[in-house]
Amino acid sequence: MNPMEIISLVVAVLVLLKLVVFLLKPEVLSEAGKNMSKNSKIMILPILILFVIVGYYVFSSLSIIQVFPAILLGHILLALLLFQYPKVYSLMIKEVFKDTSKSWLVWLIWTGLSVWTLYALFM
Repeated sequence: MNPMEIISLVVAVLVLLKLVVFLLKPEVLSEAGKNMSKNSKIMILPILILFVIVGYYVFSSLSIIQVFPAILLGHILLALLLFQYPKVYSLMIKEVFKDTSKSWLVWLIWTGLSVWTLYALFM
């Protein structure tokens, strides 16, 4: 198996395990979510490390022109979830715009990916 297949296998298994836990013991996921949100600053580093590792393998196998629509697809799934909970989504929007300094890293990544995509398309 190549790295992309391994990543796909791990994610598919984790998603199905999470679904089983969600259906059988949702309180376990709820508690895990609460614990992660309490340690949100600690979670940033592992998430960035995963982003770099997975990004390395994804961009080693695919072009930005192939990856960008896949990222859009993921955001569409996230939007599908968020809009099921309009009060939570509204609260999230208020929190994001209350302190925009916390979102600079995400905006930096989006800007880099967008510029890279435009460069690949037009150069």
